Amino acid sequence: MELRVLNWNIGGAKVLEQKTEDERDKVEKEINEDLRSLIENNRPDIVTLQEVAAYKQPKHKNVINTINIEKIGELGYKFFFIPLIDSLGFSSQAKWKKISKDSDWDENTYFSQGNAMLFHKDVALFPFWDLSKPTEKSPGIRLLTILEQQKKNPVPDFTCKFDHDFQNLLIEHIHLEGGVYFGDRDTEPRAALVGHIILDSPLPNDPKPIDVFVINIHLVTTMKERVGIPMIDTKAAELRIKQLDVIFDGIISRYNSWFEDGFPDRGVKRSPEKSETFERHHPIWLLCGDFNFTENSHEYNYIIRRNFVDTTPPSRREDIIWQHGRSVEHKGTKASGSGNPATLTLDYIFAGPKYVSFDPLFSVKRMHDNRVDHNITSSDHYPLISKIPLFMVR
Repeated sequence: MELRVLNWNIGGAKVLEQKTEDERDKVEKEINEDLRSLIENNRPDIVTLQEVAAYKQPKHKNVINTINIEKIGELGYKFFFIPLIDSLGFSSQAKWKKISKDSDWDENTYFSQGNAMLFHKDVALFPFWDLSKPTEKSPGIRLLTILEQQKKNPVPDFTCKFDHDFQNLLIEHIHLEGGVYFGDRDTEPRAALVGHIILDSPLPNDPKPIDVFVINIHLVTTMKERVGIPMIDTKAAELRIKQLDVIFDGIISRYNSWFEDGFPDRGVKRSPEKSETFERHHPIWLLCGDFNFTENSHEYNYIIRRNFVDTTPPSRREDIIWQHGRSVEHKGTKASGSGNPATLTLDYIFAGPKYVSFDPLFSVKRMHDNRVDHNITSSDHYPLISKIPLFMVR
């Protein structure tokens, strides 16, 4: 039994930066064709995307996402988009003014940018704190109870939270930023988006479910980083370590402590409700995204020291392919511009913790098929495809 995971920074901001509608349509089409190809060729259970953009001009009836949501639905996937910055939610307008300058964008255009998660329709997705039995169906009793309360006592201000397949209730949104947004890369809000899957155990005659938590991450990067200014590189690494602390201490450790304590409510021990079971395997955590650090960094070692596995080893990130009539050597996931050779790795899919949630042999035997797809050229990041075997520790 395994989960297939696809991660890709689509570079959707590039769509907004085009100066004419025809240019925007062309770039948007390239991204969607590449995403469709990736999904059809790999049939992932889970897709995590970074730098997804959306917009609405006065002539449009609805907000237009750079990802064609209708086509995603036709492929059999549920789409969840969480904007992290937009032109209405922050008083700083510097980023949007830069985009609109010398372009045919209407001056009243709404812009947004964030991350997205796609789950195959057969994947059982539940709220973060759900402890459903394997027999329960997505979205679980916990969420259905909340929806029933809203139906009996509607609260208008919360109506939006029930749109888009209840995305604000099925995807947990944890803020990582450390201050006010000034419209630049250094202060751009960052978040961890968490999806929760409940699976039946692959072990015979085992009634305990497996909780898999998928965290979509895009860590901070700063202006003038990685150009030879040690002070800035050090400061950027410190910021990312703080964000990793939130993920490992404020999400993973907090939940795993709750698991070890027997799932109490506000510190009070309780028995499982009718739809719940406390007899569960240790949760599996998948960290997917654009981490903005290399495999030689302090941040990378931070994650490895916490018993997480890099599911795409360095040998699987190197490739020589035929492009533009010549052989091109790729080393990593990030290029200096769309279609150029990858020269470093910033994108990863980590899984863990080892020895607790995964069989120790996982990292040795089951990663030889995981890879970077260097044939996808519509972004300056290349997508990762990983198969995660569910070898449970008994």
